[in-house]
Amino acid sequence: MILRHKYFVALLGIVMTFGSAAQPLTYYQDAWNENGNDLREALYDIIKVHTRLPYTSSSTDTWDVLKASDVDPANSSNVLLIYAGISVNGPQEYNGGSGWNREHVWPRSLGNFGTSTGVGTDVHNLKPATVSLNSTRSNHEFDYLGTSGNPVSYSGNITGNRLNASAGLWEPRDDVKGDLARIIMYMDLRYEGAGSEPDLVVREALNTGGTTFAVLSTLLTWHFQDTVDQFEINRNNVIANLQGNRNPFIDHPELADYLYGDSLGVVWNPFLDLEKIEQESSLVELHPNPVANELFLTTSHAGSARLVNVKGQCVTFKLEEGINQWDVSAIPAGSYIIEFSDGTKEKVLIIH
Repeated sequence: MILRHKYFVALLGIVMTFGSAAQPLTYYQDAWNENGNDLREALYDIIKVHTRLPYTSSSTDTWDVLKASDVDPANSSNVLLIYAGISVNGPQEYNGGSGWNREHVWPRSLGNFGTSTGVGTDVHNLKPATVSLNSTRSNHEFDYLGTSGNPVSYSGNITGNRLNASAGLWEPRDDVKGDLARIIMYMDLRYEGAGSEPDLVVREALNTGGTTFAVLSTLLTWHFQDTVDQFEINRNNVIANLQGNRNPFIDHPELADYLYGDSLGVVWNPFLDLEKIEQESSLVELHPNPVANELFLTTSHAGSARLVNVKGQCVTFKLEEGINQWDVSAIPAGSYIIEFSDGTKEKVLIIH
């Protein structure tokens, strides 16, 4: 690929813009080329550095951050509620129980933490919720329920959430399954038992007690099925601005596979691994790489090419002789392989 080395060197000093905030390309640099436990430890060392906000205060607190991070894109005075899926006035906050409150996605009782400054005020783990649905969800773990769960209503409307209280399980509505999975994985990664912090562990088995949460395989499925969207990207940016750290599973969804899935133990680098790509394609030139919206490919051959992610999911694009322009703006961020009809492959990083 022409200019591959120049792209890699130049990009190290560039800042990527996401919505209203910026993520330096080097934010995760200390985790590049790590694998297994070393990758996990490197990511932990990166995200553990942040401001501990107060739960409720006259200064900037978790209420203030949530009013910005979960703002309704269609109404800047409102916030979107995680389980009800509705938009309500943000500044009213709790309002004597008639407003909204703060849901701890990883429940406090399953982490042995409260609301004092620290793990209980980590805004990555907080979501605006209706008071009643927050209470109904309680501290139930997440899994598919189907007909074994009861539909959950709010104000006479079916919400899409399901509950099996006797089994201690909650199935959130489809639109937020991935969002919640990424929050749980963040908490598992961020809190490793250092100092007075709990050691939060996401597991497969239910109801194991202590500071654990399940079901891991379900969370991974939700993560890959309900992919990162612009609302989640904006939320991550706002929290990064005000709290000072990021959720890696939003910035790099493929990390779930490297920490919990089939790529566990594989070296992670979100950029082109220049030494490992030994076969140059004489047929194709592509730029820019990383790419956010439009990917340009120049080739002397017509045919097709597949864009494949770490889970084997793919999108097929038509390839025409000359310059091709692919719109990748709707494809989730992450590392991909482009497989060409001549058998050559190239790596591309999609960022948003």
